[in-house]
Amino acid sequence: MNEIVTISQGQLKGEPSADGEVTAFRGIPFASPPIDGLRWRAPQPPSAWSGVRDATRAMPIAIQQTMLGNSLLPFGSENQSEDCLYLNVWTAALDAGEQRPVIVWIHPGGFQFGSGSAPFFNGDAWARDGVVFVTINYRLAKLGFLAHPQLSLESDEGISGNYGLLDQIAALQWVRDNIAEFGGDPGCVTIFGISAGASSVSLLMASPRARGLFHRAIAESGGSFGTVAEDSGVADRWQSLAAATRSGKAWTDGIAGDAKRDIRTLDVDTIRTASSVDGTNMQGIFDAAQPIVDGAVLPAGSYQIFESRQQAPVPLLVGSVANEDLVIGFSPSLAAYRAHVQTEYGDSAERFLALYPATTDAEAIAATLKANSHRVFTWQNWTWAHLHAATGHDVYYYQFQKAPPVPADSYDEQVFPRPLGAFHCSSIFFSFDRFSLRDWPWQPGDYVLGKTIRAAWVEFARTGRPAAKGLPDWPVFDPAAPRVMALNDELGLTHVPWLEHLHYWDTHYGARRVASYAAG
Repeated sequence: MNEIVTISQGQLKGEPSADGEVTAFRGIPFASPPIDGLRWRAPQPPSAWSGVRDATRAMPIAIQQTMLGNSLLPFGSENQSEDCLYLNVWTAALDAGEQRPVIVWIHPGGFQFGSGSAPFFNGDAWARDGVVFVTINYRLAKLGFLAHPQLSLESDEGISGNYGLLDQIAALQWVRDNIAEFGGDPGCVTIFGISAGASSVSLLMASPRARGLFHRAIAESGGSFGTVAEDSGVADRWQSLAAATRSGKAWTDGIAGDAKRDIRTLDVDTIRTASSVDGTNMQGIFDAAQPIVDGAVLPAGSYQIFESRQQAPVPLLVGSVANEDLVIGFSPSLAAYRAHVQTEYGDSAERFLALYPATTDAEAIAATLKANSHRVFTWQNWTWAHLHAATGHDVYYYQFQKAPPVPADSYDEQVFPRPLGAFHCSSIFFSFDRFSLRDWPWQPGDYVLGKTIRAAWVEFARTGRPAAKGLPDWPVFDPAAPRVMALNDELGLTHVPWLEHLHYWDTHYGARRVASYAAG
């Protein structure tokens, strides 16, 4: 690919890799800076420029609190700004006419953290394996998802919030209009995300605003199939516009002291601080601004949209890792665990405790982590597979089971009191070929597995069906006889792990939906 590419906005100069096989174009604006009068508004088209724009370095990322950090995942610090709507492209195409499949990566971070330019998400390996790879930023936390009466009054539709989701849609529109200049096929675009990125994929499949902008979907460790409720619960419920608007007004009343004040005059540090999530406050993530069901961008909850067969009719590759339970836990003691279970699960508490037993404080912590990981991650992907397959669309269901070789002294056993196994987001090391970011004793089989996964994902992006050398034949998911593709040193279809637990969550969420619908 020539280092100079001409897109709709002007010319870009990219940076070739050392061997000249891949060219990276970083920091490309896909929308106008959402600052000043564009704060808390839908993204606007980007401006053109004259001359050649330097696209060899990343641009600032969205305003956010300190990333929830640990020694396991290599997230570094990056410059932050409200002017953050940029994307990055990696391509190994030799000319603009190749029409390679395109993958658009949506980063994790609970809608509060992260960026598309983090070194962990370098797209070089993907480009070498045949796709044009794109990573994006979008507005996060309160700057990305604040619903407020002032903001709703400005809208012709009477809505607010979901600005970050609209940013994702704007990035996909940019890809549609420009990716051919990088050798990509705008008619063969796959959206791909993990954790909050996976939830974003499900929301984009549910949103009529994103229809036609992508043609395949890959989702790892996350989804958005909980009920619509007054709060976000254990990060598994999705607020209505009315509830989110009340939360937004309460926040500005508390911060500004004047409900009539123009909230666009708030300084960005006040907004950042009030996002209420930092590296020591995991509970705050459940009270933070996230995507909302606003009746327009998201007409209804994802479960309802999929159940009524109104989602994007695209092939889906979906799954989770074997040990998601490194992220979410509440119970500091056995007594607190039992009290929480009785309050949260009521008539099914006895059944819950049989599935997630605990007799000591340490077991209570492990049990609440395991239960919440099933609830927030594993069940979401399981349910997504069922709902989409029920409409007759091709679904491929997997579980990543390969434990990274994490040295015992690399993490705090008080925080992670169990063998780590294949932990949340650990699959990125393998699929992105980012082993070099952690000095762990990686083995040759790790590199082989990573290349196999990447090859299967690339083939799915190309054809809608995952296939790779060394990977057994992978049939579409059958809800009547569910099987899962195990991704480990040994690859193959197997029974669905935690099936009894998943059936418990099927019943739990079914009861919540009935109650939610009855409440209107």
